[in-house]
Amino acid sequence: MTVAEQRIDVVVREGLRREKTQSVSEWADEFRNLSAVASAEPGRWRTSRTPYLRAIMDALTPEYPAKKVVVMAGAQIGKTECGNNWLGHIIHRSPGPVLYVEPTLDTVKKVSRQRITPMIESSPVLASLVSEPRARDSGNTVQVKSFKGGLLIMTGANSAAGLRSMPVRYLFCDEVDEYPGDVDGQGDPVALAEKRTATFTRRKILLTSTPTVKGLSRIEREYLNTDQRRYFVPCPACGHMDWLQWTAGGWRGEEGLHHSMEWLGHDPSSIRMKCSACSVLVEERHKTGMLARGEWRPTADSVGGVVGFHLSSLYSPLGWKSWSECLAEFFDAKGDPFKLKTWVNTVLGETWEERGDAVDVGTLAGRRETYPAPVPHGVGVLVASADVQNDRIEVAVKGYGDREESWLIAHARLYGDPVGDKVWHELAQFLERTYAHESGRELKVSLSVCDSGGLHTEQVYKFCKASLLAGRNMFPIKGGSIPGKPLVGKPSKFNRYRIPLYVLCVDTGKDIVMGRMQVGTPGPGYMHLPDWVDEEYLSELTAERAVHKYVKGRGAVRSWVKVHDRNEAFDLEVYALAALYMLGSGVVVDLNKRAAALSSPPGEGDVLSPTGSLAPHRGTNARRTTSWTHRWR
Repeated sequence: MTVAEQRIDVVVREGLRREKTQSVSEWADEFRNLSAVASAEPGRWRTSRTPYLRAIMDALTPEYPAKKVVVMAGAQIGKTECGNNWLGHIIHRSPGPVLYVEPTLDTVKKVSRQRITPMIESSPVLASLVSEPRARDSGNTVQVKSFKGGLLIMTGANSAAGLRSMPVRYLFCDEVDEYPGDVDGQGDPVALAEKRTATFTRRKILLTSTPTVKGLSRIEREYLNTDQRRYFVPCPACGHMDWLQWTAGGWRGEEGLHHSMEWLGHDPSSIRMKCSACSVLVEERHKTGMLARGEWRPTADSVGGVVGFHLSSLYSPLGWKSWSECLAEFFDAKGDPFKLKTWVNTVLGETWEERGDAVDVGTLAGRRETYPAPVPHGVGVLVASADVQNDRIEVAVKGYGDREESWLIAHARLYGDPVGDKVWHELAQFLERTYAHESGRELKVSLSVCDSGGLHTEQVYKFCKASLLAGRNMFPIKGGSIPGKPLVGKPSKFNRYRIPLYVLCVDTGKDIVMGRMQVGTPGPGYMHLPDWVDEEYLSELTAERAVHKYVKGRGAVRSWVKVHDRNEAFDLEVYALAALYMLGSGVVVDLNKRAAALSSPPGEGDVLSPTGSLAPHRGTNARRTTSWTHRWR
């Protein structure tokens, strides 16, 4: 072979030789420059500064098998720059159409000007590939960056039009927990964006975010469907590998033991890492070496081959966010639920569990008891409450005694269409029942209420009017929510049936009932539960929690959220309490006397009618109460 032929052969071989695959982290180390405008540490990117990002970036390399990468992390960790390095790698090494989604269009403009444009301008290899910005050239605008072989489109999660753009091979969704739940009535923005990648077999999706509230957090939901990788670091003393958490068992006190933080008193500078194996206390100056020798390990089985990474700010490299800063912020946040929520989200990279005032099912289940009679000693009056659903009416009878100690006496789910008469007939029969008192007396319900705020208002009004005509104290109620108002407001007759409608401040009632459920000893306010109460009822009773939310213009606002789908039992408790108060303050104050009279042998009490049911109380409030059946006509 001649020299000329040899040269031609070399050229052909070199031309046919496949270019060596370069991972995203390798590309960043070689080509990425950090701008002084966008970075506190300008200059050449060094993955060694944040070694935990290497595996995350490399999972975004096209050759890596996973199609979706999920990153749930705290603040000052570098997760966004990790995504930006991926964008740079796409532009240079694996061009294709890209969709970059931020929470809002306003955020897009900020990110584009403060992060994306400086990254392109400070990295020569990118500047040479991206179209130069021109006033009339749409190839390089705030929301669109065109480059050879591809296009970067940036849009907000609040823009349905942006999410319905052209098909894309790559999708980067940043801070997904700040996205709206629904965009223009077309569904979840993340789901809409992911549909844009469906036509590409070699697609790649990156979801990143600081988490928010447990049960509502998108990033947590996505992370739990991954292999849930944690960054394990070695103890400098014994070499044991484990991941960092705030305290042994986590800040919520869950079971588990990992490398954790310990400190003395209220001194942030005293914070150390306690090894989960040898218990040695490690100073933060060792963190650089620990991070360099760390490794990602999955802690769960992946669903569909999706990989997930979790990082807290405890991993932040020296010079960024220190352990002592984390502790100082924790001390500052401890007494404030809003600050503590922010701290848990941004420092620990964990969801905030809105516990509010809540009682678990197990606690209430242990409270169940066997009554000596359908109505035990201590009960002074019976009231009933009904809640109308689309396929049934739930009704409960409650007994109240001294200082509002209460007993659940009866509960029923009456199935049937409320539009028809059958289920209402069954409700009337239920309310006519008598209940045997432990003393031998027979007791009837003194007053009943029925929620009229649903889809069957007319049926409720009709039933209540018929009940009043039949001599039963049965009144419609409707829920309202005005902070600071009493549970039962003044009745109105603004309905065509001309019967009193009572508007309840349900938040006030829920606060009271929740407080009663937390009373652990029989006595004032204690809620007795019979042994026949099932798990479904207890689940309904604990279906809501009080949480604090920040409302613009109002500050911190206490509100109630459902943690279970069905909450009828909880509502019935609130309605029953309202029914008790509707009997009048005189009855409520004298519950101890009425309970004592009921506990005496028949014929010895003067508050009992000859038939054994409660006779009208003769106080001022009671006169007003017993005249209801006459005043409504």
